[in-house]
Amino acid sequence: MAFNRFRPTCHFIAPHSWANDPCGAVYVPETKEYIVCYQWNPGTTEGGNCAWGMARSKDSVTWEDCPPAIRNGLSYDALGVFSGSIVSRLVDGKRVLFLFYTSVAALPIHWSKPYIQGCESQSVAISTDLGRSWHRSCENPLLSVPPLREATTGWRDPFVSHWPSLSTLMGFGQETSYMMIASGERGQASQLHLYRSDDLCDWQYLSLLLDVERGSKVSKNSHLRWGENFECASFFSAGRSDYIMLGVEEDEHSRRHNGHCTLWLSGALVLKDGKPRFDISGHGLADHGISYAPHIFRDSEDRLLQLGWADEAAEKHVVTSQGWAGCLAHPRELFEISKPIDSNIFADDAHAWTLHPSSGVMTTLGIRPAPQVADLRRQSSFSSLSEFVGVRTPAYEVEATFFQPKGTEKFVFNVLESPGSVEVTKLIFDLGDGRITVDRSKSSRSKLGADFPDSGSFRLLPGEDLRLRIFVDVSLVELYANDRFALTSRVYPSLDTSRLASYDFGTWDEANVKFECWEDLKAAWPSRKAGADVLQESCLTTDMEKQGERVHVQTLAIPAVAAIE
Repeated sequence: MAFNRFRPTCHFIAPHSWANDPCGAVYVPETKEYIVCYQWNPGTTEGGNCAWGMARSKDSVTWEDCPPAIRNGLSYDALGVFSGSIVSRLVDGKRVLFLFYTSVAALPIHWSKPYIQGCESQSVAISTDLGRSWHRSCENPLLSVPPLREATTGWRDPFVSHWPSLSTLMGFGQETSYMMIASGERGQASQLHLYRSDDLCDWQYLSLLLDVERGSKVSKNSHLRWGENFECASFFSAGRSDYIMLGVEEDEHSRRHNGHCTLWLSGALVLKDGKPRFDISGHGLADHGISYAPHIFRDSEDRLLQLGWADEAAEKHVVTSQGWAGCLAHPRELFEISKPIDSNIFADDAHAWTLHPSSGVMTTLGIRPAPQVADLRRQSSFSSLSEFVGVRTPAYEVEATFFQPKGTEKFVFNVLESPGSVEVTKLIFDLGDGRITVDRSKSSRSKLGADFPDSGSFRLLPGEDLRLRIFVDVSLVELYANDRFALTSRVYPSLDTSRLASYDFGTWDEANVKFECWEDLKAAWPSRKAGADVLQESCLTTDMEKQGERVHVQTLAIPAVAAIE
């Protein structure tokens, strides 16, 4: 049926309807569970943000649905509960979860439209029962007016966390919390605004942390340019550097999916006129395809994980008929890669590396599938390329290492392929051209989805092997290379027979490749009903409706944060 035709099975996905940003993720040690929230618009496949959908997991890859954490309210958030973050604290020895979000009272909100006074504010909902119920604070909204007022392009997606390097720079206590809000100045710049608080209730403006000219190059040698507005920005530190992760809204001439890209910045916090600013030393794309709205959180082992929204790339009639839209890419681990300084770095890759001459190393942001993703594998696998040609399942993972390539080779994996290759999606790793590409020109004979390529630059360092991980999940494809390249793509084969796989490595000696494939990956939602049953129900079950309405109208005073973990 249409509901299941293109629906990924081993990824995080709403039970039905439109879903977009991951907007709150946290590990709760008392229950040994992860909570992940996402923007959800139940009842339609059209974009909109009327609820924070929610799910729980013991392992961060297999999930069960929960009632929505919050939905549109009655006044300051009557038209939207936009993205934000969840903070976990110990208050008087008890775990308290704080859900920070952008409350929306007027629409439309977009960088290209006049900013409506009072349209966006920042609010919080609180859980004192480990995420079972959430209650709006009676102090809402916590922040009501953007710094630039009517000159604002957007002021949303509060990310709240400690930032030890900033506290050290400013001489604040390490328990200080910081809120980063993505923003922009109309016709002038994209911006990040920073606030601080000692109690998660009273927030004081700290600084304009980042202010960049719209349309200008991110750096002198970069092909990337700053957009019109920032969204979904977050911060963290790793290794030698401080980092910022953010969504960039590009102008109407953008060639990217929806005019969006996900950018990471490395650098250092510095003081200018007594105010903290971010000094950029390196940058790159966190995803070279459609993954957007980055959200970061810590897992049970204190690893830094990142989630991203994988939008649809299908024709509108396909999305409407299937009854759902959007999912999340697999969780990714973020870390810092450190290598000896190499003067032979290609010029088009230099912007991604920060040189540290005093220590003789260069660093960049590492991005790879989170270790937990391997839990989706079943025990059996195969290591023969000839068996790969026999793949028939719609969800599988590949690991491949090509030893000592010369740097001129081109390796191609053909996936979602029909007999006779009438339909085929080509995953091209072209070392000579320095690019990794998902070629969708023949992915759908009936043109059900986008046919332009998703592609990004990638070059090996001298002496490096090429190390790949590939995930295929019905309509979702994810590629990873050498722990520093990620690409997410969506494809929509029109033939039921397009489940085959093959490869073309040119003259490469297959003895110099290590290959392993796991078929029939585990379902991410083992307890969900079948798609036909879901579509026969209303947006939520009766019990979920009742609980959601009860949370919807309640407010709660913010408890004093006497002890912070």
